[in-house]
Amino acid sequence: MTSRRTRGIATTGVVVALAVLALVSVLAADAAGGPAATILADAGAAARHGGPVASLVADLAGALVLGGAVLGGWVLGSTADRTRALLVVAIAAGVWTLAQLVLIATSYAVATGQPIGSDRFGSDLGVYLTTDLGAWLLASLVLAAVTTVVAVSGSSRATARAVTVAAGASLLAKAMTGHAAGTASHETATSTMLVHLLAVGVWVGGLAVLQLLPDGPRDDAAVVRGYSRLALVCWAALWASGVWALAVRMNGIGDVVTSAYVQLALVKALLLALLGGAGVVQRRLLADAAGAPGAEGRPLDRHLFRRLALLELALMGLAVALAAAMSSSPPPAAAATAPGDLAELLTGYPLPAAPGLGAVATAWRPDVFALAACCAIALAWWWPTAPRRARPRTILLVVALIAALVVQCGPLAVYGKVLFSAHLAQHVLLLTVVGPLLGAAWSWRPPRRAGVLVAALAVVLAGAAYVTPLVRLTLDSHVAHLALVVGATACGVLVGAAIAADRRAAPAAGIVLVAGGLVLALGDRVVAPSWFGATGRPWLADALADQQRAGWALVAWAVVWTSAAALAQARSARSSNSERTVRRRASRSSRSANGS
Repeated sequence: MTSRRTRGIATTGVVVALAVLALVSVLAADAAGGPAATILADAGAAARHGGPVASLVADLAGALVLGGAVLGGWVLGSTADRTRALLVVAIAAGVWTLAQLVLIATSYAVATGQPIGSDRFGSDLGVYLTTDLGAWLLASLVLAAVTTVVAVSGSSRATARAVTVAAGASLLAKAMTGHAAGTASHETATSTMLVHLLAVGVWVGGLAVLQLLPDGPRDDAAVVRGYSRLALVCWAALWASGVWALAVRMNGIGDVVTSAYVQLALVKALLLALLGGAGVVQRRLLADAAGAPGAEGRPLDRHLFRRLALLELALMGLAVALAAAMSSSPPPAAAATAPGDLAELLTGYPLPAAPGLGAVATAWRPDVFALAACCAIALAWWWPTAPRRARPRTILLVVALIAALVVQCGPLAVYGKVLFSAHLAQHVLLLTVVGPLLGAAWSWRPPRRAGVLVAALAVVLAGAAYVTPLVRLTLDSHVAHLALVVGATACGVLVGAAIAADRRAAPAAGIVLVAGGLVLALGDRVVAPSWFGATGRPWLADALADQQRAGWALVAWAVVWTSAAALAQARSARSSNSERTVRRRASRSSRSANGS
């Protein structure tokens, strides 16, 4: 009876909290909407008010899905805990899918000015779904539905990790919506939104799912410590991505006074600071106290943990409500001035200065995705529960991460937006330097007999984009660009692993690189002429000549790289042979000593 009453009170509390948060999101959206709300008044109150509410429910449900899946895949050790977590995830995934369906309907109504339920509502829905906003909303909906299907398929650790991947893909599509397309720094806006969504999901969803775990024998302190580490990372990621995202959406410091959107963001920042303090208190009072010397066997104070967690969830819910309101409101930079030149119109960035020593040395542009990816890899490498790794492998990883940041944030990334040679050099370095170094650090090896085939196919796959229309898509679409970057790096990992497994792999990869370079150097057809030939640059204006120079440079690099890879492999083989010789001599000496 008591448990039923407790559950009833908890259910009522959740419903009331959701109603309050929905009201906050609607009021905040009206406050920040400004002229947009007036212009689109004919869409109806249901669309204007339903949009923030649907966004709120979708954000909360998506957070539950991602956070619960991460806990089930990496933190929770008990089968019963993982089963409960994935049950919550499956239910939340269904709600997430339905909320995103409602979000599409309200977004369509606002975009077309057709009230929901009117005679013409839905008449041109097909056209709306072909726009950038409509297509990404639809993609997020489909991926959320896929997440639901995966979530109900089982309760194993592998299922939880598969749900994490599917939910992350849906959030990636979600990150492409909102006001990212309305800013000059489109790539920065979308990448920061992706980091923001992932961090919120793991933090908010993880904490909520922890409150729903069944009572039973478990090391609560260890679970809370494991979650607290993730929460700290998410808190830092939220701060960094939130500040960065706000910076690219502002026209100047005066927006703090004149823009309700910026003011809502500052309130979110204050809530985040309070949440960070609550997290520190939770860790010190609970997990650290239960695991302190002399406290072995003392259970975690679950009642205190629940009260602190509910406080955090209330603050988190308020922050998510404000975020939902902001997603339905225009940022100040949406009314920014038009692009100043053809390059900025095409790429979103001003045309860089003519290549010279000074210009190239100062041509740096931080890449959010690259920074986040490198931080994630470093955290996975040095995570407290990760296995100890040899120092040479750690050095290789550090060099690989530094090289990745130089390639993705340095001059090649800046000039690669407008110059084919720089674009090609950027991805060749990912394929031949960054990827192999990462592969060497993780020391994965393919079967020796497959080394040549793996190396050759990896280079072919990485270069396929440059001989197909896909290269134009990677220039125009940020998601396709990220796919090219990740794909080139992954192919580089395969190439490095193949070289380590088979000494013939380096020449095989080098031959393919030389062939690709000759195709570019001797060809007379410009790759992506509507991009590299339309940037309006007064320097190196001949796109075909630049492409041919890039081809010859690739041939030279292939020869140098193949020779260096073969030399490094030979040195590694000599070192291994020397070690085996020393071990054999030591073994013979030991046997001789024992025989005497």
